[in-house]
Amino acid sequence: MTIKNRLIISFALMIAIVVFIASILFFQGKIQRDYLMDSVQNYSLMAGIREIQYYLEKSGSACDFYLVLGDSSEKSKFNEFSGLLQEKINDYSLQLNNFKISKAEYIEFSEIADACNILISRWQNAINMYSEGKRERAISMIENNVLSYYDKIKERIKSEYEKKINAYQIAEKESLRMEKINFIISVGLSVLAIILAMMLSVFLFRTITRPLTKLKEGAEKIGNGSFSQRIEISGHNELTVLAEAFNKMAENLKRSETQLIQMDRMASLGQLAGGIAHELNNPLTGVLGQTEMLLEKLPPQDPIRETLEKIGKAAERCRKITKGLLDFSRQKDYTFEYIDVPKLLDNSLDICSSDLIASKINVVKKYGKEVPKAYISQPHIQQVFLNIITNAIHAMKHGGTLTIVTDVVINNYVTVAFKDTGDGISKVNLEKMFTPFFTTKEPGKGTGLGLVISYGIIQKHNGKILVSSDGDKKGATFTLRLPAGGIK
Repeated sequence: MTIKNRLIISFALMIAIVVFIASILFFQGKIQRDYLMDSVQNYSLMAGIREIQYYLEKSGSACDFYLVLGDSSEKSKFNEFSGLLQEKINDYSLQLNNFKISKAEYIEFSEIADACNILISRWQNAINMYSEGKRERAISMIENNVLSYYDKIKERIKSEYEKKINAYQIAEKESLRMEKINFIISVGLSVLAIILAMMLSVFLFRTITRPLTKLKEGAEKIGNGSFSQRIEISGHNELTVLAEAFNKMAENLKRSETQLIQMDRMASLGQLAGGIAHELNNPLTGVLGQTEMLLEKLPPQDPIRETLEKIGKAAERCRKITKGLLDFSRQKDYTFEYIDVPKLLDNSLDICSSDLIASKINVVKKYGKEVPKAYISQPHIQQVFLNIITNAIHAMKHGGTLTIVTDVVINNYVTVAFKDTGDGISKVNLEKMFTPFFTTKEPGKGTGLGLVISYGIIQKHNGKILVSSDGDKKGATFTLRLPAGGIK
């Protein structure tokens, strides 16, 4: 998963968490608000019914005192209280219209309001009779038609009041309960959000921050010259690709460093070899000349001849080594031209044909169809071809197959690969193949300079020579990369 997708998913998850928490808090808040509104509504209705009850009792008391005492002030109080009672009944009706109540509650209060109005009317009739001097009749009316009716109304109002108190208490209790629940939910969601945020942070740290730290540390080590450093990052994203690019860069730098060291070593060795070869060549010429003269003068049966022949062979071997040293040190007279590589290979194979046949080696040619000509010095590259073919023959003592493949690679290079089925090369020896005087051949059968000279020639061409093998008895492959020229 790419870093972009991870960030998008992370932010989407954060937004989803925020929306989820906000939705829950909004829903719980709405429930608590509804309970709170019910509490306020029931409290308001409770207060309203209580006022109606209060003014109803005040009106009844004022009427009773007037009928008993005949005090006109009590009549005035009755008029005042009854008026306030009517006002409170009207206010209560308005509240019922504004609040959400059941139809049964509305009918119940309507009946109470009508009963109060009837009761006020009866009280007013009794007061009017009393004012007209009909005291006994007024009192009789109160006793027979008002008191029982008044008691019933008070009971109904009291019952309604108790209902409102009970409803208010329930709503208040539920509101407090929801407040506690909301607090617990808020704390729980906060803890959950913190945990999810920490998990998301750990996820981002593991997938982005930690790999970036590894890249930084690896880049610093590579920058300090530790080209064997490798950056290991798991996954499949941009950072993995970047780590692979760093590793490839480090590998290329290490290879370039090895090549530079090898080139510097060979340059120094070339100067030294040239001087040594010159110093040894003249004495060796004298030794060989004197040995030949002595051999010519001695009869065939002379026992000294065998010793002189051994001296001659040893001197000839030394001379071959000095010639290799001179060839290695000189490496001059490069004439670059566009050469057909397959034709040069065929020519080199013709030169080695007798050895190939004698060693029972089958040659398989796999030349590419669109291989361009290479811009090379023909004699020097042919020397490289001959060295590699000769080494392949020596590696396949009991016969085998030598496969030669030509192809084109990017950056305008012609590749030539020699793959044999011979003894192979161990991993330890692979690292020494281009070291001067190193050889895997039997003593006396190799100088250890053939591949070194070939390496120097390829370097002069700004090319590459690579060797690979799966191990002992598994064959070896030598691959040359030569600068390409025009297409054939």
